[in-house]
Amino acid sequence: MEPVKKGDILVCSQCSVELEVIEKCDCADCEIVCCGKAMKVKETSSGSCC
Repeated sequence: MEPVKKGDILVCSQCSVELEVIEKCDCADCEIVCCGKAMKVKETSSGSCC
């Protein structure tokens, strides 16, 4: 996984919990785990106002 950025929303594919990144990560291989699986950056819709 590439480094997460401030404002990214991560979601767990197992339990659907969501986390918001409040500080960027400069790690080359950033992996945040929930339910034993790496969380993925949530897809945002292009119609979002924010």
